[in-house]
Amino acid sequence: MQVKKPLFLALVSTLFTATSAAVAQYPLPPPPPPGYGGYAPRPVQTFGGPGTLAISSDMNLGFAGSSTTEGGGSTWTFILAPAADYFVIQGLSVGGQISYSHIHSSVGSTSPTGGSTSIDVDAFGIGPRIGYNIPIGDLLSFWPKVGLIYTDMATKGGSGSTFDVQLYAPLLLHLAPHFFVGLGPGIQTDLTASQSSAGVSNPNPPKTTSYGLYFTIGGWTVPAG
Repeated sequence: MQVKKPLFLALVSTLFTATSAAVAQYPLPPPPPPGYGGYAPRPVQTFGGPGTLAISSDMNLGFAGSSTTEGGGSTWTFILAPAADYFVIQGLSVGGQISYSHIHSSVGSTSPTGGSTSIDVDAFGIGPRIGYNIPIGDLLSFWPKVGLIYTDMATKGGSGSTFDVQLYAPLLLHLAPHFFVGLGPGIQTDLTASQSSAGVSNPNPPKTTSYGLYFTIGGWTVPAG
């Protein structure tokens, strides 16, 4: 059967009008957010975000030695102080540090026969700390920390201990994802100190305050899931 042109145009117009009305009544769902499988991409985690775990070596990391002419002796020191910090909320970290150091001193004799006396000191320390990371642009952040550390020292014929407060405020450079280096001022001072030698306790041992610029290096991980 042949359909006349005016009737065909009228049918097309009616169908178009009905389709437009249906689309207006039942709009199509919005497109899914960008990402694989229609899921939004996970936000990029930055250093200091909640759940971030940072592993570093702060305040001390190194090996040093010195010597003195004319039989004055020599000294060398090995120090290692790893630390771990967990960010409970954005910027706020809680953590702890352990430390080990070994000091070897050789004191020369002024007698004609020569000879020397050696002293070895081993020290172990542990303590908690708290910090707050402040981002400065994309590559820098400022991460001051304050902590307490108890150190036990042992040497041949003697022992001692100290309870210190320490403050360290490094400026971090984030050279690559999950890796940083930093440098900043630090200070550590004895709150209490005890000392004994050959079984005799020193009632008033000297207290020490140390300060300087210290280097740090470390890495961090993002929370799983």
